[in-house]
Amino acid sequence: MSEDTAGALSAQELLELPYSRRRIIVVSDDQKATPAPSPSSSPGSRTLRTVFPALAIGLLPAGILAANLAIELVKASKEMRQGGEDLLTVSSAAALQLTFPVGHPRKKVAYIGHPVEPKVYIPVADFHRFLFEHKVAEALRTIRSLGAVTIEVSRVEGWDQSVGVNLAAAVPAATPVDVGASATRERRKGHLVLSTMRLTPTSPPALPGNLVWLPHEPLWQEIAQARLESGLDSFVLDVRTSDDYGVNAGLKALIAKAGLEFGGSYVEHRDTVWRLQGTFSPAH
Repeated sequence: MSEDTAGALSAQELLELPYSRRRIIVVSDDQKATPAPSPSSSPGSRTLRTVFPALAIGLLPAGILAANLAIELVKASKEMRQGGEDLLTVSSAAALQLTFPVGHPRKKVAYIGHPVEPKVYIPVADFHRFLFEHKVAEALRTIRSLGAVTIEVSRVEGWDQSVGVNLAAAVPAATPVDVGASATRERRKGHLVLSTMRLTPTSPPALPGNLVWLPHEPLWQEIAQARLESGLDSFVLDVRTSDDYGVNAGLKALIAKAGLEFGGSYVEHRDTVWRLQGTFSPAH
């Protein structure tokens, strides 16, 4: 694909690229451009377009609107490249093979690729919050699958739940769990306790499938091995975020200059540590 066209990539073409190239995408409209209607084709429509120019946009064929979007995306790509960033266009058909948050993808919204889940793309606005929530959820899923009976989640530094991180989303409804301290949070040993959980394991300790953060977290791996091989009966596990993955104020300004949208209210990155600690069920 030429750098100066809005030729949209297929999902396979996108995912074959290195992360640095496919990091930022927009989704195009697959409608093909069609000729504009002749001004003399309908006197009534000419009058309507004259009196209500904004309504005229709604009367244009979908292909014309798609062509206009394609031109805007070409301009956005050039602007991003001048700022030192690649912006790739993905067809809306190809986007069906990728994973986006509910309500997405949307036109002219810039998406950032998940650093460890290749098919996942996140609006710029929610990138940092989504990534941290995903990491916390995986840590909780790992600890639960290893047979945790109590878990306390506390903030050591950085974000608390006011940024929208949803702990409840990390625990499936079918899991026997009693979650407390969500409304009346307390401070313990200088940390803000965000949640406490009491669980009743129903399966032997095991690592769950489809873990994407664990291979990059040596300390998590050691806790898992100690539980599975040595009957570990308690744990302290820190979930950290210290890398902004280049999604910062500079990129935010460049995306705005390119005429693209963030997909919501932008959440700035903060170095954050949440601590999970508790006990496992007795080893058998």
